[in-house]
Amino acid sequence: MKKSLVLLTISLLFIFMASCGGGSSETPAEKTDNDKSDSAETPDDKTDTADSTSDTGAESGSDTGSDTGDTNTTDSGSDTGSDTGDTGADTAPVDSNTCSNEGELRVGDTVCPDNPKGLLYQKCEGGSWVDTEECILCDHGEYPKVCGTYAQKMWFTSVSKIGPISAAEGWTRTYFLIEQEQEQDKVHAKATYCKITIGNDQSGLLAIVMPQSFADALGTTVKESKLVTNADGTIGFEQDVLWEIRAIDPNCYGDNPAAYTLPTEPNNECVQDWDNDERAGLTVNAKGSIGGNASLGMVEKSSSTIYNGIVSDDGATIYALVDWTDEQKILVVEGGSDTSVLKLGANNQQQNSSKQPGFTGPFNFIQQFKIPEKSDCEYIRNNALTIFPADPPVPLE
Repeated sequence: MKKSLVLLTISLLFIFMASCGGGSSETPAEKTDNDKSDSAETPDDKTDTADSTSDTGAESGSDTGSDTGDTNTTDSGSDTGSDTGDTGADTAPVDSNTCSNEGELRVGDTVCPDNPKGLLYQKCEGGSWVDTEECILCDHGEYPKVCGTYAQKMWFTSVSKIGPISAAEGWTRTYFLIEQEQEQDKVHAKATYCKITIGNDQSGLLAIVMPQSFADALGTTVKESKLVTNADGTIGFEQDVLWEIRAIDPNCYGDNPAAYTLPTEPNNECVQDWDNDERAGLTVNAKGSIGGNASLGMVEKSSSTIYNGIVSDDGATIYALVDWTDEQKILVVEGGSDTSVLKLGANNQQQNSSKQPGFTGPFNFIQQFKIPEKSDCEYIRNNALTIFPADPPVPLE
């Protein structure tokens, strides 16, 4: 029985980036002022409660994990995260054309000379916003302006299974750099994977550490989303199912990734070495009493569907729930305490509840915030503390 539990722990940890999920009865997490002042969330914080045992010593530099499990971010309201400001009569008008950060960029309101569906970027010069010659597709019409650069965190909760037995509860965080263009209600996004961290409530037995090379190998994914008008008049955010097959030649699944069956052997002609480490598939590292110091080569198939979103009036914040699936096959095991267990791979199931004290949901969601134009992944990794609310509470070990 104990060994079965151990096996389950393994599976959970492989649940990395794939996708996220959430039950339809939950509402997106609420971003409060308290969240912004909380010092518990950043991918560089080694006190991360979700990854306190899975990210220790295995990732260098800024790649060391994230949050401290603050309880301030589990509100389930539909707050868009935007401040409407004081409407009192004593409030002085603000000149929207003034700026203070020399060289900063923003998406302005000047229509591009050669593209009526585009807007020009503006640059802060001498305290004023000045039009540049660079254009971005941004025809927002009556919808919030959601074009430009964003940071996104995807959180999902899972339970791992081997056979009929359930064991570990786990949590995956994936950080993205999002570049969005807009045609009215249609949103075209390029999502670059910046960092992935994994935690679980039995990481002493097995913890999976996602090296930065894993996220780097995933590169950029093109996503198509849409804005919708909710019944209460607010603007929502949705994305139809998106399938992603990792470390596999795209020619092997073509235009039907949902039906593709992952290979189980490293010499399969479809398997590719995406992180260029001369190991089949993508490499993750295992720790804990079972994981030892193993390196695992794996392939993955995942899907995500985004729904019940809320977009702020100014387009600066987006919250939504996510449903996801995730499947991995372990092709190679090098090292470790129990190779046969590690080779079993993962059967990760979306969890829409939690057994952790104080964890009330939502359990599978995205949080997306406007950040300075032309930012990169390093900016997100270094500033997650001030970009995102803290994680839902997870246990310290």
